[in-house]
Amino acid sequence: MMHVPFRRIRCRLTAPGALFPGILAGALPATLDGRFLPWGAVVAVAAAAAALLLLERRCAAVALAGIGLGTASIGLHALWEQRPGAYETLLPPRSCGGTAELRIADPRVSSVPGITPPSLIRAQVRRIRLTGETGFRNASGVIYLKLPAESPPAVRCGDLLTAEGVFVLPEPGGVFRREHGGTTTRITPMRDFSTYLAGRGASRTFRAREAAVTGRSPGMLGRICLVRDRLLERAVSGIGSARIRNLAAALFFGTSGGVDPANRQRLIESGTIHLYSVSGMHVAMLAAVLLWLLRPLPFRSRYLTLAALVLLYVLSTGANAPAMRAFYMIGLWCVLRASLLYIPPFHALLLAGGILILVSPGLMLDMGFQYSFLITAILILASGRFDRAAELLGEEFRCMPNSRFKRRREKRLRRGWALLFAAGACFAAFLGGAGISLHTQGLLLPGSVLANLALMPVVGLLFPILFFKLGGGLFWSGFDWFGARLLEFCFGFMETVTRIAATGLERLPAVRPSLPEIILFYAALFLLIAGRRRAVLFPAAALLVLLPSAWLFRAEFRKPSLLVVAGGGSTPMVVFHHPGTAYTAAVNADGYGTVPAAADFLLKRGATHIDRLAFSAARTGNLSALPLLVTRLPVSELSAPELDRYSRAFTAKLAETLPGCRLTTPADGGSYGPLAVTPNENGFELAYSDPSAAFEWRLSLVTTDSGCAITLRQPGREATGTLIPNSSVPEVWEHEFR
Repeated sequence: MMHVPFRRIRCRLTAPGALFPGILAGALPATLDGRFLPWGAVVAVAAAAAALLLLERRCAAVALAGIGLGTASIGLHALWEQRPGAYETLLPPRSCGGTAELRIADPRVSSVPGITPPSLIRAQVRRIRLTGETGFRNASGVIYLKLPAESPPAVRCGDLLTAEGVFVLPEPGGVFRREHGGTTTRITPMRDFSTYLAGRGASRTFRAREAAVTGRSPGMLGRICLVRDRLLERAVSGIGSARIRNLAAALFFGTSGGVDPANRQRLIESGTIHLYSVSGMHVAMLAAVLLWLLRPLPFRSRYLTLAALVLLYVLSTGANAPAMRAFYMIGLWCVLRASLLYIPPFHALLLAGGILILVSPGLMLDMGFQYSFLITAILILASGRFDRAAELLGEEFRCMPNSRFKRRREKRLRRGWALLFAAGACFAAFLGGAGISLHTQGLLLPGSVLANLALMPVVGLLFPILFFKLGGGLFWSGFDWFGARLLEFCFGFMETVTRIAATGLERLPAVRPSLPEIILFYAALFLLIAGRRRAVLFPAAALLVLLPSAWLFRAEFRKPSLLVVAGGGSTPMVVFHHPGTAYTAAVNADGYGTVPAAADFLLKRGATHIDRLAFSAARTGNLSALPLLVTRLPVSELSAPELDRYSRAFTAKLAETLPGCRLTTPADGGSYGPLAVTPNENGFELAYSDPSAAFEWRLSLVTTDSGCAITLRQPGREATGTLIPNSSVPEVWEHEFR
C-alpha cells in the first residue's frame, strides 16, 4: 500500500492582515447578536480553529491575539454597561419622564452667533431624578439631548445643564407581517436609530421640555472648543450669507447642524453629503497644509507636532469615526516617520480600524465607519496599482536624453495621468460605497462620480484659502475680506454643482441586494484591485458586472405591488409601485413607524422617487411624518381632496416641508392621475387604471373599532382582503399582482 504524503496548506499574511480579521471575528458576531454569550464565543472558537489550521504559526498567533482582543473588548463593554451608577441600570425598560443634570460634551456645538447647533447634542449624565422621586441619584453615561423647540438655551461644550423632559428609549422599529396560519414576523427597518446610538456609546435620548444652563465645567475638551470657536468666528467673518456661513462651519469644523433640510436632501441626491462633514479626506487635506507650514521645524519635531495638531483638530470637530480613523493613520505614520521607519498605508488602515473597533465595537454597524473604512481601503489599493501602471508607461523616459521634447512630453503625460487618476479615484470611491448605499439606503447614484470629480479641485483649495484668510487677516483686513470672497465663490460653485447633479443625474432603479450578494460584491472588488493573476482578475471582473446588472434587471422586471401599513395609532398608508410604467404613488404620510416601513418597501423594490403623494383628507395628521418620507424618496407632485377652512395648517406644513412642490386639488382642475382617491366616512377608497397596460384595481380601506379592513378587487377575479387589527406596532399587508 502506497502512502501519499499530505501537505497542509498554510497561508501567510502580514501581522496587520492577520490581526484585523481576528478582531473582527472576535467582536462582530457578538455585536450583531447583541449579546456577549453564547453566540460570540462560539464564533470566536471557530475562527481560532480556522486560524490554527490555515495560517502559519506566526500569523495564527497574531490572529488568535486579535480574536482574544475582540472578545475581551465585547466583554469589557458588556461589563461597563452594567457598572454601578450607569443611568441605563437606573431607568425602567421603557421611556419615562424625569429631570437630569447633564454636562454638554459635544464639540459640534459652537458659541459663535448664527451657527446652528445639531438637533441631537451629546451630553454626559451626572445625576437623574425620575418623575415622582424626591431626590437626585448619581449617574453616569452618554446620552443625546434634544433641546426644547421653544426658546432653547444657548449651550456650548462644557456647560452644565439641568433639564426636565423624557428619557426616550428607541423602539426596535420595523413592522409586523402576518403570515399564513396567523403567525407574525417582524420586518426590521433598513435604518435603525438604536444602532446609530450604540455606535456612539449611548442607549437613549433625552427630549427636554425645559432646560437651563446652571454652570460650567469645561475640561480639556471645552478649552479646546473655546480656541476652535475663536478660529471659527474669524473663519466665517465677512461672509454675508448665513447659509454659506453654516456650510463653511460644517465643512471646516464639523458643526453639522447648520446644513438645512433642503440643502441636505440635495447633497444626498448628488452623492456629495460627505463633503460637508469632517471626514478622513478633510483631515488629510488639513494635515497636508500643516506639514507644508511646519517645514521650518526640525525633521522629528515637525512630524510629532503634526500628529499633535491633527489630534486637537479631530477632537475639536467631534471625533467621529472617519476622522479618528484618519488621525490614527496619520498619527502612526508621523511617529514612524519621526523614528525613520515606514509602514504601508494599507497596514496603517488595518491597525486604525482595529483600534476603533476595540474602543467602540458598535461602530462596526455604523454606516459612516463602513463607508470610511471600505472606500479608503479601495483607494489605497487602487492608487498602488495606478502607481505601478504609471511607472511602467513612463519607462521610455529613462532611455531618452534630457531635452525640451522630453520635458514637454513628461509634463503632458503627468497631466493626463493626474486627470485619469482623479476620475479613477472617484469611480473607485463610488464602487466602494455603492454596495453599502444600496443595502442600507436603497441609493444607487452613478452621477456622484461626475459631481465629486467636478468638486474635488475646489474642495482641495478650501483649506489653503482658510489658512490664507486666518493668517493674512492678522496683518491686513483686506486679506480677510478677499479670503471671505474666495470662500463665498467656492461654496457658491459647490452649491451650483450639487443642485445640477441632484436634479439632472437621477438615481438608478435597483433592488436591495442581500447580505451574501454584498459580501460577494466587495470580495470581487478587492480581488480585482489587489489581485495579479488572470485566473482571479477575470472572474472578479465578471462578478462586478453581473451582480449590479442583476440588481438593475430585477428592479426593471418586478411585478406591480401594493402595500398597506396600518396600526400604531396612525392613519393607514398605502404605496403602489409599478416598475413596468415606472409609476410610484403613496397615500398619506402619518406615523414614524408607518412611513419608514412604506419607504423601505419602495426602496427595496428599486423605486427612485414618488410620482404622486396623495392624501385621503387635507388634515395635518395625515402628513405628520412627511419630513421622514422626503428624506428617503423625492416627491414630484402632491394631490389632496377639497380644501376647507380647516386645511390652512395642512397647506402650511406642506409648503414648509416641500417648498415649490405643486399641490393639485379638484377645485383647480387637478387630479390624482391614474390613482384616484375617494374619501368616505370610515376611511377611503383607491382606484387605479392604466388603459395602456389594461391593468386596473380598486382598494377599499374601512376603519373600525377592531382595526382596518382591507378589500382588493380586480376585474375578473375574486375579491381579496384582510383585517389589520389595532395595535401599538404597525402591521403591513402586501399584495403582488400576477
